[in-house]
Amino acid sequence: MSEVLDLVIIGTGPAGLSAAIYAGVYKLNFKVVGKDYGLLAGAHEIWNYPGVKAIAGFELVQRMRDHAVDSFKAEIIDDEVIAVRKSGEHFSVQLKSAETLECKALIIATGLMNRKLGIGEERLIGKGVSYCATCDAGLFSGKTVGVIGGSDSTASAALLLAEYAKKVLIFYRQDALRCQPVYLPKLQEKKNIEIVCNSTVVQVVGDKMLEKIVLECDGKKTELKLDGLFPEIGAVPQNVLLDKLGVKFDASGFIPVDLNQKTSTEGVYAAGDITSSHPKFKQVVVAAGEGAVASNSVYRFLKESNKI
Repeated sequence: MSEVLDLVIIGTGPAGLSAAIYAGVYKLNFKVVGKDYGLLAGAHEIWNYPGVKAIAGFELVQRMRDHAVDSFKAEIIDDEVIAVRKSGEHFSVQLKSAETLECKALIIATGLMNRKLGIGEERLIGKGVSYCATCDAGLFSGKTVGVIGGSDSTASAALLLAEYAKKVLIFYRQDALRCQPVYLPKLQEKKNIEIVCNSTVVQVVGDKMLEKIVLECDGKKTELKLDGLFPEIGAVPQNVLLDKLGVKFDASGFIPVDLNQKTSTEGVYAAGDITSSHPKFKQVVVAAGEGAVASNSVYRFLKESNKI
């Protein structure tokens, strides 16, 4: 019979890794599973995490991982979860590697995935279209690129790309960017960044590589040649594996939780961007805080139900 863990944490972004640290604090028998660091890893620079003046997103999440592993002996499995289900009194987490983890409680910290445009860009991913400026900015040295969106991630991507590209165009459908004010002077200081408001990219054109986009402004369509395009139009919750747990979702696919991060299913907790707790404020510090609360709640749940 396989070992029954106290807890499995699904997700290795800031919520999952913070949960791992606190699971270690409470000396739970746990494992963490995730195939990547989530959207945070693609952030060019984080300026608002307490105690850290400025740091690349990948470095911040790597520090969290090192903290969990080095200080609390967290076992992190770099694998993809392909199924999660209730198995009697326990939960079963099946991995792509064919390993199955059994546990008494779950923390869901699967976060978000990039929203797609649906205008033909997916066939050109890796061929001029990218969802990760941090990964691919260096490929566009001396070239002209576009960034779609008006959020913090848009501004962050544009600032990084401006370090390499000859020209960076930001396309946003409204009158002004909605990113945090701290970004605006940084964007204005960059002579090679141009913000094109009231514009919508309606088509991506190219055969083997991105060639151009079709841009609609004030009801008129124009074609614009681009070497690269970076959609930063938000993200959607990664919840496709949770249907067999009986967990309830809101109309947008996020998981409602109470103040203890408890979901509608006993023994299942959720933390970070996957929850509906702060729909307008998806921040690293919030995700980390929710991860800590979730592990504390799991510990209390297991103690009160005499499962540890």
